[in-house]
Amino acid sequence: MLDFNSTAYADSELSLSINKLIEEAARIVADPPRDYLGPSGVGHVCARRIQFDWQCEPEHAVRLRDIFARGHFHERQARAHLRRAKFRFAPRRRLGTALGGLFRGNADGVLLGGPKSCDLKFPALWEHKALNAKGWRSVNKHGLKDYPQYFAQIALYQEYLELTDLPALFTVTNADTCERLHLLVPFNIELAQQSSDRAVMIIEATRAGELLPRFTDNKQDWRCTVCEHYDRCWEWPEHSSQPSSTNSVSCFVS
Repeated sequence: MLDFNSTAYADSELSLSINKLIEEAARIVADPPRDYLGPSGVGHVCARRIQFDWQCEPEHAVRLRDIFARGHFHERQARAHLRRAKFRFAPRRRLGTALGGLFRGNADGVLLGGPKSCDLKFPALWEHKALNAKGWRSVNKHGLKDYPQYFAQIALYQEYLELTDLPALFTVTNADTCERLHLLVPFNIELAQQSSDRAVMIIEATRAGELLPRFTDNKQDWRCTVCEHYDRCWEWPEHSSQPSSTNSVSCFVS
C-alpha cells in the first residue's frame, strides 16, 4: 500500500544521527583561527563580531563550511571561464601591511588584459563572490548597496595593490542557478582610508585585550540573531578582557 502522508526525511532518526556524526567528525579537523585580520571582514557593521571571527576557535556548522567551500569552487570556475575567454591574470599577490603583517590577505585576481570587445581597461582588480539567488538579485538591482563589506574589501585591495586608477571588476555567481553578473567598482579613497583605519583600530584593541562594543544593544536585531557568536557575545561580561602579549593576539574565549 502506498503511503501518501508527508514525510520530513531531514527530521528522521537516521538523518539526524548521521548528521550528528558528520558534525562531530568535522570538529576534529576544524581550521584554527587565522593569525591575521583579513580585508574581507573589516567592513562588517559589528566590530566585536570581527574580533570574534578573527580570534575565536571556529564553531561553524558543516553546512556553513560547505557554503564557504562552495564560494571557493565558484571562484575557481569563474576564473577558469574568464581565462578561456582570453582574460589574462597576473600571479596572485598578497596584501601585507599594518602592524607587522597582522592585516593581510589575498586578492582573487588582477586582470592584465582581455578581449577588446569588453569595455574594460587594465590592470584592474578582480573580485568574486558566490551568493544565493536573493543576494544575487540584490546585487543585480542595487549593486553593492546591501553588501558594504564587499565594497570595503575591494577598496582596500585597490589601495594596497596600487590599482586605484581603474575600476575593479566584481563578478557575482548565483550559487542556485550558476548565472553570473559583472560590474565595475570605482576606487573610493575615503572608504579605503576609513577601512584601513578601522582595521588598525581593531588590531590594536585586540592586542591590548580590549573587547570592542557591539554595533547595537538590541538582542533581537536580526544581524545579531543570525550571528554565530550570539551566545558568546551576549553572555560575555561587559567589563571583562583578556590581555595579550606584545607579539601575539589573545583569543577572546570565555
